[in-house]
Amino acid sequence: MQLVPQNSAAIPGAAFIRAEASCRLSPRELAGLKDVKLAVKFGGRSRHLRGGVKVKTTLWLATINLVGAIHPALTVDGRQLSWSVIKRMELLQRLRSPLIATVAAALLPGCALLPETGPKSDAVEGFATAGLRSTAALPYALVDVSADTIGFLSQPNLITFRGEFSDKRPKPTQVVGIGDVLNMSIFEAAPGGLFTPGQSAGARPGNFVDLPPQAVDQRGSVYVPYAGEIPAAGRTIPEIQRAVVARLQNRAIEPQVVVSLNQQHASVVSVLGDVTSPGVLALNSVGERLLALIARAGGPRFEAIESYVTLQRDGKQVRVLLSRVVHDPRENIFIRPNDVIFLTHEAPSFTALGALNQNVFGFNSEIAFDVETLTLAQAIGKAGGLNDQQSDPAEVYVYRYEDRHFLEKFGIDTTRFTYDRIPTIYHVNLRDPSGYLLAAGFQIHTKDVMYVANARVVDYYKLLTLINNTAVTASTVANATTNVNAAVKTRW
Repeated sequence: MQLVPQNSAAIPGAAFIRAEASCRLSPRELAGLKDVKLAVKFGGRSRHLRGGVKVKTTLWLATINLVGAIHPALTVDGRQLSWSVIKRMELLQRLRSPLIATVAAALLPGCALLPETGPKSDAVEGFATAGLRSTAALPYALVDVSADTIGFLSQPNLITFRGEFSDKRPKPTQVVGIGDVLNMSIFEAAPGGLFTPGQSAGARPGNFVDLPPQAVDQRGSVYVPYAGEIPAAGRTIPEIQRAVVARLQNRAIEPQVVVSLNQQHASVVSVLGDVTSPGVLALNSVGERLLALIARAGGPRFEAIESYVTLQRDGKQVRVLLSRVVHDPRENIFIRPNDVIFLTHEAPSFTALGALNQNVFGFNSEIAFDVETLTLAQAIGKAGGLNDQQSDPAEVYVYRYEDRHFLEKFGIDTTRFTYDRIPTIYHVNLRDPSGYLLAAGFQIHTKDVMYVANARVVDYYKLLTLINNTAVTASTVANATTNVNAAVKTRW
């Protein structure tokens, strides 16, 4: 591709040099471009810019580079114009206003010079190699918060340890399990018995013998000399003692057996997560509660209001806020062997969207509870209240996922939903005088989304603002054009 001047003599002092040369013109020389004709050759075809380009500008320095390289281009004041842009420059000859011509020439490269934060939607869609487009809406349940429903919605949290775990025993009975190591001592009433020597010289004093520590094998048994295999797994220490005595009753002299736990590997609890010293802890024989095990692991690393406790037992897990366990002694349940306690740092929070005073400056917030329980009225207060110039008090919504059985209490037909966690939208009308009383009882759950809709008249305000801004901009441009025209006539 090559750009060739047709009458270079029309440009005073211009010198055109082949192969990547340029012609630098002053503003006064640019004013004489009206008689210049440029023939642009591209792929054997020629494109003539007849009538030239009439450019008058208040800038003292401007440059037109006519490059005959592989990618020749025309640049004005450092802005590069591609081949597609050169074709558009024919339109400039119809722009008689110097200001409009200058602005148009500056914007000819297109929107690529304007600041942006990322690609536009048409670019994302146009460059996609494959995909799936769908307009299917997510099914959800809509529930009006009223006197009929507030009784259920005023409960802070229906999920509790004592409610989810049906085992109501006060504390577990410690039993021996596979892998536990036992100590065993056998006593006889007189010397010279099965395990004790007689009164001969050199005989040790006493009438008992200590057996080596022995682990409960995979069959759940331990071996005792002259008694054979004794079932131990699932038995308490006293039960094992009585079983050994029964086996030795007819062979030893009034035998008595003492069994103790040397190492405990079966009755253990795992305490993990955001505790100071996570690990596996052995349960003591008197029984331990949830908070005691957390304390033995060093305690939580974060505040109780910012920590959740997850208890796993028999394939079931329940998640409760730690501050709930601290404040309600009924939640501090006894721990069973092989339970798993997991602490996670997660401050309860909700997201506030829409026409709220906290969002006046264009940002939406995720707001922490800072308390154990939070009502809708408190949540609105934390978000700065409703925006008096924008919000519709009758359109306040709370979005969350509810359990199927909970919605069935309202009489909602949940058979049309596939999953047990059902998308639910709660609607509160704060134009109703009792609306704030309902909001004061409605409990916010962590991860809820609170949304306040705009009043319908706000859309008209937006349209009027756009029209007004456009009119003001047009008026400003017209005034600037008049001033530039007057300055150009005075200068040249």
